[in-house]
Amino acid sequence: MIKLSSNLKKFKPFLFEELYRKERAEKAKGKKVISMAVGDPDIPTHPEIVEFALKESQNSINHRYPNTKGNQNLREAAARWHKRRHGIDFHPHDEISILIGSKEGIAHLPFAVMEKKDICLIPDPTYPTYKTGVLLCGGEIYNVPLKEENGFLPDIAKIPQKIVNRTSLFFLNYPNNPTGAAANTDFYKELVKWALKNDIVIALDAAYCEIYFEEPTHSIFEIPGAKKIAVEFYSASKTYCMAGWRIGWAVGNSKLVCALNQLKENIDSGQFNAIQNAVAYGLDNHERITPPIREKFKERALFFSQALKECGWKIKEPGGSCFIWAKTPVKCSSEKAAVFLLEKAEVLAAPGIGFGKNGEGYIRFSLTIEDELLKEAAEKIQNLDWSMI
Repeated sequence: MIKLSSNLKKFKPFLFEELYRKERAEKAKGKKVISMAVGDPDIPTHPEIVEFALKESQNSINHRYPNTKGNQNLREAAARWHKRRHGIDFHPHDEISILIGSKEGIAHLPFAVMEKKDICLIPDPTYPTYKTGVLLCGGEIYNVPLKEENGFLPDIAKIPQKIVNRTSLFFLNYPNNPTGAAANTDFYKELVKWALKNDIVIALDAAYCEIYFEEPTHSIFEIPGAKKIAVEFYSASKTYCMAGWRIGWAVGNSKLVCALNQLKENIDSGQFNAIQNAVAYGLDNHERITPPIREKFKERALFFSQALKECGWKIKEPGGSCFIWAKTPVKCSSEKAAVFLLEKAEVLAAPGIGFGKNGEGYIRFSLTIEDELLKEAAEKIQNLDWSMI
């Protein structure tokens, strides 16, 4: 008889898989469901990147195994981009690692920095993947609340010292998924000072760094001393609308980056070189390619948040990302509200409780659908009678 690992019991079904199941059930009833549950960009990858990838895929040298930590071309392009974007120097050899999507690196990092029973601080609400590697490597999780009254930033002063003493890793991400909040340099200064004092690794997920709506986002490495304790994860998925291409990168402390590389050498063989070279092209042409993507998500965020506010939803204006994080017009559980939206408005959205207990009362809407569908979804939601819930 086959016995599965007890590790599997640590994981609930992935939130989005359950949402997909509900969506299929409604479609089976003949309903047209507008899915706003998952951040899967509908905007096509820029044609120049696609053309470059096609050309690279025809070069037989790219058909061989890639370097696990990423080819030199992409690592150097990433180094040039960070210098232009943040004014920071990263050495391509030991401070940059190419990932098969940033999700892969995020899930693997705990294996490189945590011992059994070590604590990892994870925001609540949060992106579920931050928990994956922690649970599998035998670590423990302490949830750090993200409260609206604090701008969805963690209040690190309120983390008990006995927890801090056992903590080896802290995952954060800004612009934030699911709340859309942004972080400023004052917060990063406080965070770096605290992490250095307590010898804690900061892992900052910057997947949405280029989808900002006002001032450009900041890197934690703009703060002196951050390289001693931090690593940042970047993604082509949202930046260049390349979600299906599965590629990202990590930058930061050389010991952390090299440890991640060492781990990856024993797990994977790197991403297809043609894709790596296509992302290098995107990075070198970043200032021309990304503004229309950013503007489109900003336009959608302004439109949809206003539509929700007009019918009673409470929203803190997002600083970035491709999500709207909103409180329901009436007090009810987020799961009940999500089911109500699906059954009565044929709109699939993500209940806040799926991102942690502090997500209760909120719904996350993804803006990664065509404009006409977004307008249709807004109209259907505005026509809902919440007294029926």
